[in-house]
Amino acid sequence: MPQGERAEKTEDAGEEAARQRGRYPKGILRRQQILDRTIEVFAELGFEGTSLRAIGEAIGVSHAALRRYFDTREELFVEVLREKDREALANARADVVETIDFASHLEDYVSRAPGLVALRHGMVARAIEPGNEHSRAFFAERYESIRKEALLILRLAQAVGTVRDDMSPEVAASLVIAAMDGLSTQWLLDPEVDMREGMTLLEHLLRPVRN
Repeated sequence: MPQGERAEKTEDAGEEAARQRGRYPKGILRRQQILDRTIEVFAELGFEGTSLRAIGEAIGVSHAALRRYFDTREELFVEVLREKDREALANARADVVETIDFASHLEDYVSRAPGLVALRHGMVARAIEPGNEHSRAFFAERYESIRKEALLILRLAQAVGTVRDDMSPEVAASLVIAAMDGLSTQWLLDPEVDMREGMTLLEHLLRPVRN
């Protein structure tokens, strides 16, 4: 038996024995490690280069062991995005105020995690193609969720008079998300694009007209 195959079987047997002994924390930590390192591998290798095998090599686990956590690359990418969305949503909810500042949020988020944003945009493009039902379902649910979050902020702002009340907040929420996605895509292609300026202009258009 080749040495690499023997090492893989040894590792697989070890993980199986650990599971049988009830050592679930190790499995949870390994899964989190995979999610965390995937963004780093993606930033280095790009979408096409980030295979399950490449991620496994980057974190020191066999391809077979990685498949125990995620069956496909699509499943892994979706779970990475879901995990990061949970973190971002928890922070956003803690900062909800009765005004709007989408410009700062967009600039901070994209500049701190450009690899994550690039992964998300790449996955969205593939989600609309046939055969990617898992990604399509995830993004349909995701956009519905973030529209609701934007709608909450806009309604609070309308209630205190910092957003105009002669428009549909539901339509405005969709427009805000479209602007954030579009500006972040342009910035990833050309860092000279000013995301903050673009969102600030949109916020200005959403504010009441003062006589």
